[in-house]
Amino acid sequence: MAQDADIKAKFLGTWSLVGVEREVADSGEKLDQGVVQTGFICYTSEPRMMVIIRRSRQGQPGQEITSYAGPWTIEGDAVIHHVEMATRESWVGTDQVRGFAFEEDRLILSPPVSPDYTHGSVTRRSLTWRKL
Repeated sequence: MAQDADIKAKFLGTWSLVGVEREVADSGEKLDQGVVQTGFICYTSEPRMMVIIRRSRQGQPGQEITSYAGPWTIEGDAVIHHVEMATRESWVGTDQVRGFAFEEDRLILSPPVSPDYTHGSVTRRSLTWRKL
């Protein structure tokens, strides 16, 4: 039980997005060349979380915003975001499962390998966050 509390304590606070890796699962082809992604994720002790990510292409107009919020829990080696509100309406009421790892002042979140809503191919992703 104390170990769970120690892990939860590591999540607490605000994190800034410092890197996103996305690749086609079968081929390893890297996606998102030239895409700029910025964002923040915040975990509180209540336990509540919220995230906002902005994607844009350098030199091109327009951007995409992804955001959602809700309670969060830890189960084994996964953090689960229980979505109560989201910019993607289809996510409301879902659980967004993320594998996690801590490396120094970094948190790496990895969604399950799944079809990508942008490219349509099955992709592997990881998002690296730095503690503020």
